[in-house]
Amino acid sequence: MRVLFALVVVFLLLNVVFSVKIDIRPPHHIHKRIQHDTWVEEKNDQFDNIKIGSLLGFKKSLNRPSIPVLNADPNIKAPASFDSRTAWSNCTTIGYIENQARCGSCWAFGAVESAQDRICIHKGLDVQLSFLDLVTCDQSDDGCEGGDDVSAWNFLKKQGVVTQECKPYTIPTCPPAQQPCLNFVNTPNCVKQCESNSTLIYSQDKHKMAKIYSINSVEAIMQEISTNGPVEACFSVYEDFLGYKSGVYQHTTGKFLGGHCVKIFGYGTLNGVNYWSVANSWTTSWGDNGIFLIKRGSDECGIEDEVVAGIPL
Repeated sequence: MRVLFALVVVFLLLNVVFSVKIDIRPPHHIHKRIQHDTWVEEKNDQFDNIKIGSLLGFKKSLNRPSIPVLNADPNIKAPASFDSRTAWSNCTTIGYIENQARCGSCWAFGAVESAQDRICIHKGLDVQLSFLDLVTCDQSDDGCEGGDDVSAWNFLKKQGVVTQECKPYTIPTCPPAQQPCLNFVNTPNCVKQCESNSTLIYSQDKHKMAKIYSINSVEAIMQEISTNGPVEACFSVYEDFLGYKSGVYQHTTGKFLGGHCVKIFGYGTLNGVNYWSVANSWTTSWGDNGIFLIKRGSDECGIEDEVVAGIPL
């Protein structure tokens, strides 16, 4: 009888053990969400043990060229909200979230992303352009050490860039699930030829801008995006931005980390707060699947001070 009772007790204990779900994830995966006034912050593991400068990269060039300034047209009223992804749904690149990897090449990513979108919008050519061509061959900038949005667009106008098929991004990347990737990498050499397995010819594969310009007001930026497509913008990054998860970002806490360039593809209003819709180049593992909203109309973190775009040749 005692033996039977002992077996029953053992059975019940085993049943309890195997019915309980044990969370074996290490503590650093359990992140506290912080609700700010208009946005949500949550720690992101991809920034552990890396130099944040390798994910930024905006710095004004000493040789920055002078380009025209585009003012708002008083005869045009931009729509109250706009999303380039739906307005030009045939242009697949508009919705892409890119991966600059551990290279301070944001200045080139923001330019190339906007340029390829505009080539599709204005010329009907849904093409992926080469980030590597601009990062490595624009001698006015410093590649993975950082660069300037204006000089990047100047390169797009004067030299143009080839397609990804000709020159893919060879700087080591890894998928979102495997972040963080390598630490900072040095800029590869400029090679003015296509990959050996490509049938394209480097000099014949160039895509250029016919004209480039900066945009100097909120209304002008809205008009430009809703008329001609996404634009490049550069802004100041603070520590709290690294943990952005959702909502309309406004700098709340933390020190200044550096300058960063991105692609603004739309705008709108959420819970009474006007915002810009922005694609980052830190993979879909960051933010809201790679996207963030930032307050519009008050030059939040300087986002409206440094906006550049162009029209394709």
